[in-house]
Amino acid sequence: MSELILILASFACGFTYEVVWTACVHSVRNRRALRAANLSLLIYVLALASTVFIVEKNVLAVVAFGTGNWLGTYLTVRYHK
Repeated sequence: MSELILILASFACGFTYEVVWTACVHSVRNRRALRAANLSLLIYVLALASTVFIVEKNVLAVVAFGTGNWLGTYLTVRYHK
């Protein structure tokens, strides 16, 4: 059960990473420095999760993170106003 929770959490981290990345790029483009800086920090924290998964050689977590990345990018770009 804890392995499933880890996989779901890694997917959520990957998904959130891409949504936050897109928001950060949008903030930079609109010259919203404080928001961009805060989002950049959040991106860093989320990236640490994927690094831990790689170092621990948890292949399923890395795949789930990447799948979350893909879906997060796709949905953000597809439905962004």
